Amino acid sequence: MNRRFEEIFDILDYTELMRFKNDLDNGAITLKKLLEEKIKKRLREHEKTCATCSNDLDFYKTNNYTLVFGPDDFKKKASFCGLDCLEYFIIKLKNMRMKPKEDNVSEDNYFWNGYKK
Repeated sequence: MNRRFEEIFDILDYTELMRFKNDLDNGAITLKKLLEEKIKKRLREHEKTCATCSNDLDFYKTNNYTLVFGPDDFKKKASFCGLDCLEYFIIKLKNMRMKPKEDNVSEDNYFWNGYKK
């Protein structure tokens, strides 16, 4: 990520760099507004491919679905080409949450690994 951020500065000419510096010196109000607008725009966008089947999504169809999930500080977004892919994704997500943790050692595994009670 650090490298991509540096590449942005390489694209800017001297005038733009000075404007950017002046904005930072004055509290970065313009930069903050610009970033907030770009973030809002990205939140409204769908992903380009279906999270389940990897088909390309047509943004003009009404059967595209986008699911936003996760904690407030780390949201995830997944887009789907139809209800069947969305349903499959939700079922797999439920199974992952219901699956018992594998780090628990059951009695059978404990015995078969050569240990005795």
